[in-house]
Amino acid sequence: MKALVKSAIAKSKADFIEIRLEDGNLVEVAYSGKDLKKAQETRDYGGYVRALVDGSWGFISFNRSENLQDYVQKAEENARAAGRGNVALAPVNPVTDVVSSAVDAANDPRRVPLEEKVRLFGHFSSTVLNLNKKIISASVGYRQSDRKIVYANSEGTLLEMNGVWGAGGISAIGRDGNIVQSVHTGFGTRTSWQDIVDAEQQIESLGRQVLDLLSAEPARGGRYTVILDPKLAGVFIHEAFGHLSEADNVSDNPKLLSQMVLGTRFAQDHFNVLDGGALENERGSYAYDDEGVPSTLTHLIKDGLLTGRLHSRETAAAMGEPVTGNARTIGYRFSPICRMSNTFIGAGPHSFEKMLEGVDNGLYVSGGGSGNTSKGLFTFSAEKARSIKKGKLGEWIRDIVLTGNVFQTLKDIDMVGDDLVRSKSGGCGKSVGARMQYPLCVSMGSPHIRIQNVLIGGR
Repeated sequence: MKALVKSAIAKSKADFIEIRLEDGNLVEVAYSGKDLKKAQETRDYGGYVRALVDGSWGFISFNRSENLQDYVQKAEENARAAGRGNVALAPVNPVTDVVSSAVDAANDPRRVPLEEKVRLFGHFSSTVLNLNKKIISASVGYRQSDRKIVYANSEGTLLEMNGVWGAGGISAIGRDGNIVQSVHTGFGTRTSWQDIVDAEQQIESLGRQVLDLLSAEPARGGRYTVILDPKLAGVFIHEAFGHLSEADNVSDNPKLLSQMVLGTRFAQDHFNVLDGGALENERGSYAYDDEGVPSTLTHLIKDGLLTGRLHSRETAAAMGEPVTGNARTIGYRFSPICRMSNTFIGAGPHSFEKMLEGVDNGLYVSGGGSGNTSKGLFTFSAEKARSIKKGKLGEWIRDIVLTGNVFQTLKDIDMVGDDLVRSKSGGCGKSVGARMQYPLCVSMGSPHIRIQNVLIGGR
């Protein structure tokens, strides 16, 4: 396979060319209540050629590699058809390497039969349903992919990479009269099937949270001092700020670029945001990105100042900034684009107990929830909350919606916890034109954070 790729590149007439070959296996299992909705294992083989000619890209994907030289020629033709462009690539040193994930040989997720996976997740779903008669529905989903990738380019880079990514989630839905509430928890692994088996330990807590919410009062609208748990804070920094840090979202947007000037103060001194694939065995970790650039760890915000953003080779050249190893694709059908990897708020100096002190009327908001961001504005719904009265946690609150401007909210973070947690089951989507790339393996994380003056929707 490597010889085939090297031969095709050697005959290319493009200014730059890269070839990716990918052999993947996907396992998916899904339950709704006690009903098995999906149990399938799929093999997928293919690749792409991306050629740069006179400053324009040409791209073609395929499922058979026997005619690789023809695909190289077609990618070059596509680039020439686009006309002269202005694409340039930041220089990187060529690398030759073979990278394999460190998987527990005795508990390799790839060796667990589909039948065993179906049995385990059916057990998870039944266990949720049997927790309490008020729990009316449960769902469990799991997705596991393993891929072997060969990547090479005309600058001399030649890589072989393989690994496994397993992630899933468990949801419980409860009803009491007209009130319906749901809670979700995620799980995942890069190394061992035992990590997936151990997710059962989260189920009892899931049931308790649903019952607490069924008896909770709805949120009252207003402005509050809010403490976010690591899960929701991680989602916030990923959605509200992480996407703003992807350089292709900034480089062609003059208004956003004027707001995202490096060196600008974005937050208080104790606040740091980082992203990078160069973390061991995290959901979004990798040794090399999908342009063959070594992974890094990038400070996006350091000591409150905007200090970096996430680049492909193309955006780094266009903006005159260092490459960061953040060109990623979900697979051979798509060109790599600027994407996050493991995005997180760095640990700070404050304990959770210290955060509670001095809060006379606030909210402790937790759970992943969901959100929307647009032009610096965000709206997030959270799974649950508890009141904070005179520094003490109080009653449960439901139906929480947080709204604000991300730039002002970052400035209003006055305390950062010392208890950083990163997710094990993240997936991120991003559209380029009409094409959505989803799900990309990422992690998001944070310690507890305290934010002043947060707008909460409610009655």
